[in-house]
Amino acid sequence: MSSNNTPPLPESLVPYPVIANIDFAEGPIFDEAGNLYFVNYLVSGTLGRMTTDGAVEVWVHTGGRVNGLKYDGAGHVVAADYAAKRVTRFDTRTRMMETLTDTFEGGPYLGINDVCLDLAGNVYFTDPGPNQSGSEGGIYRIDVDVHNRPSGVTRLDNHLPYPNGLAVHPDQRRLFVALSGPNSIAAYDLTPDGSACNRRIIHTFPDATVDGIMFDEFGRLWVARWLHGTVAVLDVDTGKLLADYPMGGDRVTNMCWRDESLYVTVAGRHSIERLDVGCRGANIVPKRRAK
Repeated sequence: MSSNNTPPLPESLVPYPVIANIDFAEGPIFDEAGNLYFVNYLVSGTLGRMTTDGAVEVWVHTGGRVNGLKYDGAGHVVAADYAAKRVTRFDTRTRMMETLTDTFEGGPYLGINDVCLDLAGNVYFTDPGPNQSGSEGGIYRIDVDVHNRPSGVTRLDNHLPYPNGLAVHPDQRRLFVALSGPNSIAAYDLTPDGSACNRRIIHTFPDATVDGIMFDEFGRLWVARWLHGTVAVLDVDTGKLLADYPMGGDRVTNMCWRDESLYVTVAGRHSIERLDVGCRGANIVPKRRAK
């Protein structure tokens, strides 16, 4: 998706603190009204919310421990619950929780890590398990019907070395997955029948490691670099590293966009930090459908 109209990236960026006192900072996402949701505010197992006026609260207790969050465009925050081994969603009005999946082929998941959605509303998630040096992880897709109801789960790939963050490309024809075991970014082609094929590695970092990922409006992939303490930017068509921005702390876990700013969770600082990057995120919110 890169073109001659793609602006250059900033030479440097300064993290601006937004929220503190997060037990383990992960999974930031905005809803359409501009409320910011994130995990583990004050204590593990909660979801926090910062409203548009800047007020921060413990929004819900999840009954587990969530890592990744996404907004589905239909009034729900979708959550990857690592501790409870399930994918859930929370109604942004009532705060009620619904489980989308907690088993596959009669057995439990290993420990679900992150989620993303395509523009049709289907939910993709990674299930790496507890062992970052293992190769038993999988990638799954929850099909969602026109009424926003889950209609089945498909395993897209398995026997993977700790699949972590994931993102559907803005063209909706490719899926990208951070593999924390080899510090790599993998790409798949998405087929019309909903499967993923042609796995290939587009970039491998020389040091540990990769976590959450997200595309900007120009198709550049932004990568949370966990123990490296940075947010990196990749050209996914060439595999070239375009930039690498220090976040002022380690355990950089995930990110989301609001307007032309990137909000980054830095677990080593128990915080969410804002980077004014000068571009918008890719559209990741499905068109609102009837509930």
